[in-house]
Amino acid sequence: MWNLIKRLFARPNSSKKNPPSSDRDPVSDQFSELEQQPASDAYFDTLSQIQAALSNRDYQATVQLVRQNLQQIPEWVKEWRATGHSFDIQSIPALQQGGTVLALMGDDKSLALMREIVASVNELEPWLEEVERHHHDRRLFDAIVEAIASHPNCLQTDVKGFIGNEDGRRIARLISYLEKAGRIERIKAGRKSRLRLLGSAGAPKPKPSPPQRVVGSHRSHRSIPPINEIDISSLSYVPLPHAPLRWEEKQSRREKTRVVNARDHFEIQDGDWRIESVEGIPPSERPDPAFRRMHPSDSGLVFIDDLGNADGLGQLEAAALRYDRSGKQVAIRGLSHGIYRIGVHPLGRGMVALSQQCVLHAYDDFLNLFLETSLGKAPEIVKLRKRLDITNDKLKNHIRCVALSQDMSRYLFTAVDEAWCIGIDGVGLWGTKLPLKEGWKRVATPSNNLGTSNEVNGALSLMGLSLPVTPQGVKQRFRELAKRWHPDLNPGNPQAEERMKNLTVAMELLTGIDASVLSVYTGTTFVQEIERQEIEVEGIRFSVSLDYQVGEIHAADWIYAASFAADSDSVYLAGYSGRVILVDRNGNAMRVYDIGSVPRRIVDTGDYLYLLTDTRLYVLRNDALHALVDMFDSGDLVVAQTGFGLLEKKLFRWFREDGRYMGSVVSKAPIRRVYSSGDRMIIETRQRRAVVRGVPKWWE
Repeated sequence: MWNLIKRLFARPNSSKKNPPSSDRDPVSDQFSELEQQPASDAYFDTLSQIQAALSNRDYQATVQLVRQNLQQIPEWVKEWRATGHSFDIQSIPALQQGGTVLALMGDDKSLALMREIVASVNELEPWLEEVERHHHDRRLFDAIVEAIASHPNCLQTDVKGFIGNEDGRRIARLISYLEKAGRIERIKAGRKSRLRLLGSAGAPKPKPSPPQRVVGSHRSHRSIPPINEIDISSLSYVPLPHAPLRWEEKQSRREKTRVVNARDHFEIQDGDWRIESVEGIPPSERPDPAFRRMHPSDSGLVFIDDLGNADGLGQLEAAALRYDRSGKQVAIRGLSHGIYRIGVHPLGRGMVALSQQCVLHAYDDFLNLFLETSLGKAPEIVKLRKRLDITNDKLKNHIRCVALSQDMSRYLFTAVDEAWCIGIDGVGLWGTKLPLKEGWKRVATPSNNLGTSNEVNGALSLMGLSLPVTPQGVKQRFRELAKRWHPDLNPGNPQAEERMKNLTVAMELLTGIDASVLSVYTGTTFVQEIERQEIEVEGIRFSVSLDYQVGEIHAADWIYAASFAADSDSVYLAGYSGRVILVDRNGNAMRVYDIGSVPRRIVDTGDYLYLLTDTRLYVLRNDALHALVDMFDSGDLVVAQTGFGLLEKKLFRWFREDGRYMGSVVSKAPIRRVYSSGDRMIIETRQRRAVVRGVPKWWE
């Protein structure tokens, strides 16, 4: 974002004075306010260095750069004010993260400078409270270090009591900074972590991490299936009311008033149900809180311990626990690898997961491992990494989704905007690629001029080049010769036009880029128009656009959610754009649903399609919208044969499968489990269990 703002408001420094008004170009004047801002250049250059220093945890360098950036802020604000634009910047890193680092490093002089600068510039008034918080943090850092020194091996939750500050979230954030700065360390002890000063004696020894298993690809000798790029315009298009990313605060508060907090441990709302009994859950029957992530499926509930904190399973990176439909524990097992991504088919069996090392591992209904393969060595990923220059440590961030088919015969993974379906035997079945995000277009149009080797050598000779050459070298030479040969720069040279034409053909041959876009080709691949201005000079109107150019990885519509359909091997792929695309079992796109935001869960029962976002559930049948249910607490979806439930933190709502509302159960404590046992529905918190009668059976 900062690079974009710099692009909009910064220009290269220039020491030349403006020419007399009679000699000035009126068109150039229109852009002078965007071009002549040396203070902005200095500000953003220092800001980039701050971000780099923070990423490298070089806090000594960060302190020096923040102090430099603080001194640049007044002139930067002054330049901004001169453009006539309102100063509506929402983030100034030097006054935010920068101030925290100054407090961390005990730089009282720079904190005082920050206070002085903010108080002297009217536009910075909103940051006064933030600055005072940094002064308070300066004292808190010292208090935290003293408390840990006095209470070695204390729990993080105890620190706020030692220093007399009840803001646990802020204390945790400051402890995190102290750990990153190398002043304290966390020692894992079971499910909890204890704190001590770095290098102090007497800390409990951490358990050794389990050795990493080296896993190869089960597709190392398989070819890549063809990839189809989806053409949205050719698909059946189903527009739907767009889901908001979040509700406005007032609307959220107004809607939530209809949900009354439970006066008792459990209460019924709206439904003609009754609570038969409420009982305490014996400690021996309470679910291990390490299993903190729930995934409903046709066969019951799968709980995941993604931190390796479960009791009695040894030192593992992750574990899983599965209950059947009636709430009975079926399997509990430590997993072979950690969990970074996970896919549980809502109406199928088993689960598939991806570790941070990009090992895909899949398990059956009893949590027995039946597949493990390194996606980093899959031929599709090898090719993608080479094209987009993805490093080993960043690969896991680019693989967003893994999914398992209902019969566990095939799996799916997505990387950036590509999706690949693979058989369990390792055979590549199909690949598909989402179109670009709306508003982006490809500027590096491939050339159809495929020259012979002699023609390529002739092009090299014309440009004064010889092999080996790089695209950057060809582009630089093209610019040099274009300045020398362009007809506009050589009005008296009759050969200039012919020379420029030959130079353009040579450039096209050597780059593979169509000549029609060579004028806008800058080495990036995609462009988006940010702003277009209509300018009139002496009765002549000009249309000038400001374009933003990026590489493919930024213009791509990343796939953030994927799921197999219920009764077929069709797949749903959801891009960041909010488009959900149905792809058949052979990889052919069939339909697109436009909901405006990425769904967190996609469930196709064969009769109904459910799309759950952070704020809304869509219920569709045969492309018709049957129900729209608002969510306010980022709830989850539990699907059964006769209906579905929406589970929020302390609220469980039940609906018929077409979206008709049946009733709710509200609890005082967060709900941990919900399941059906015969004609009873069971609701459990950490310590209590309620049996609810009168609810329709979940399973026929």
